[in-house]
Amino acid sequence: MTEAIVHSGAPDSAKQGTFRYTSHVFFDELDAMGFLHNTRYAVHVERATARFFEGNGFFWEASIENNPDKFHVVRRFEVDLAAPYAGSGPLDVDLWLDHLGTTSLRYGFRCLGPQGQLHASGLRAVVKLNAETFRPEPWTDRWRATHLSLLGPARST
Repeated sequence: MTEAIVHSGAPDSAKQGTFRYTSHVFFDELDAMGFLHNTRYAVHVERATARFFEGNGFFWEASIENNPDKFHVVRRFEVDLAAPYAGSGPLDVDLWLDHLGTTSLRYGFRCLGPQGQLHASGLRAVVKLNAETFRPEPWTDRWRATHLSLLGPARST
């Protein structure tokens, strides 16, 4: 299930839009104690990000010409673990735009259990690259407009 919601959990972000994706935690992602393994939060955030892209017409086509913004790399991934997620089941991942620069952007995220309990939060920063030079390159106007209209205005940093 995918929906746009108003985010109220991140500081100074009540007016920003948030994208929610419900990911599923599977048994093989659990550690020996039956908790979601700490490294798997990144996978669930990645799934939510991919769903946001696809839901807004940014598909992972082979052609860079058809989707030049797909050529980007993760620069930083930070996660703060708040409470263990026990067992398998739904995990809501909220994404919002924390910063949008010329060649980079930073998403804020939080991972919530079925009762709305916070399990993890953090930041995911990416940089768009030129496919030939691997140097930073500006986002397209379409990419910028989509992020600004759906996830709200970026905070200046």
